Amino acid sequence: MNLFILAGTEDGRELASAFQKRGYQVLVSTLTEYGSEIAQEQGLTVRFGALDEDSLRRILREQEMSALIDATHPYAQEIHGLAQRIASECGRPYFRWERPLGEYPPHQLIYFVSSLEEAAERAAQLGGRIFLSTGSKNLSEWLAQPVFQGCEVFVRILPTAQVLSQCETAGLKPYQIIAMQGPFTSKFNEALWEQMEIEVVISKESGSFGGTGEKVQACLQLGIPIILLERPASAQAELNTDVNDPHAMPTTIGDFVRKVEDTIGL
Repeated sequence: MNLFILAGTEDGRELASAFQKRGYQVLVSTLTEYGSEIAQEQGLTVRFGALDEDSLRRILREQEMSALIDATHPYAQEIHGLAQRIASECGRPYFRWERPLGEYPPHQLIYFVSSLEEAAERAAQLGGRIFLSTGSKNLSEWLAQPVFQGCEVFVRILPTAQVLSQCETAGLKPYQIIAMQGPFTSKFNEALWEQMEIEVVISKESGSFGGTGEKVQACLQLGIPIILLERPASAQAELNTDVNDPHAMPTTIGDFVRKVEDTIGL
């Protein structure tokens, strides 16, 4: 039984490994070569590079995939729609793994916003030294926000030549760039932001796999605000976790694997 898994994240790789350990033939797709190297180190068979309609259709048909499992990042909306559409066209079941939301205490320093623009505006109101912990995607759009004029923005990104080049193109100076591979503990975040005299942090609400909890904890310890960019509405709609609903989304990888098996009769 062949499974094609879109897995550019830590939980995506864990999901692929779980299926592989149960005896399935798994092909993992990552966007970057770096992501493919990590997956290969975990014993997974990998292809890397962006997928379009033709390449996705070709893989599903030529490699006789039994199902397509989408475990890409919660904010990767374009690939979600493409994967679901091509899987349906090819007559293959489509399954979406949506990592659970984090659990955060009600606190006056935690702000939830629904758009990039709202996040930037709120951050500029709260402090002049802003730590952008949202990854390299949309970096130029973040930095182009008019409200950031007069603010110092610092970013944390993967230490790859491609991403560093993006930072340089966007006009960032070396002192504004923290190029490191996570995960990061709350203590590490706390020490880093205290040293840098950060006044406000911006993050995506990426759940426990994305390290959001560690960021929130560090900010609360430091007494600085954190702005959490909520997931797109379509992703939030998929997060039905009502235990009494047979269509509810599994919140653990083990339950997700069993649901896939039950659904397609593996």
